[in-house]
Amino acid sequence: MRTKSVIITATSFLLAAALALPACASAVDKSEVEQKDNPVKELHQQALEKVTAENNKVRWVSYDDAVVRARKEGKYVMVDFFAQWCKWCKKLDKTTYADPKVAQAINADFVPVKIDSESQDKVTYEMRRITKAQLADKYKVSSYPTIYFLDKDGKKADVLNGYLPPDSFLVYLQYIKSGKYKKMTWDQYVSKEAK
Repeated sequence: MRTKSVIITATSFLLAAALALPACASAVDKSEVEQKDNPVKELHQQALEKVTAENNKVRWVSYDDAVVRARKEGKYVMVDFFAQWCKWCKKLDKTTYADPKVAQAINADFVPVKIDSESQDKVTYEMRRITKAQLADKYKVSSYPTIYFLDKDGKKADVLNGYLPPDSFLVYLQYIKSGKYKKMTWDQYVSKEAK
């Protein structure tokens, strides 16, 4: 009886581990997963949906962490300055940032930060602790949303003022990532390169 209990416990543990790790999910026999009314199939599907949902969200980081990560990873920092009352900021969150392709592009090539421009929470800027509202002043933010792109050394690459729908935002990300912003304006890029 004890041996049977140990085997069942060990089997349950291995099955749970296989379902919890996306890379190991394929270790479960496909015919077992495909059976109707199979709890393994439901757990497998839930694990895959969770991983997919996480991969389809922008992974925002703090301003302090972004500056360090960008230098370390050689990526651009994307700083989204917003205000709680801004309807276009909310639309950007609900449509553009919620788009899986946009989220994946941001996560792959940028270190994203959201800054509430009216917040009194502190960040580190040029070796000093200042509020997020003061940071917005330093960046001369006067409308919302305003998205600053900084190179890996923290220097201004470009600024996007206003809302862009997902498809246009993807093109804008490519404009920054490719370094074309150094040679041409956004309007020139859209008319020449993005067609």
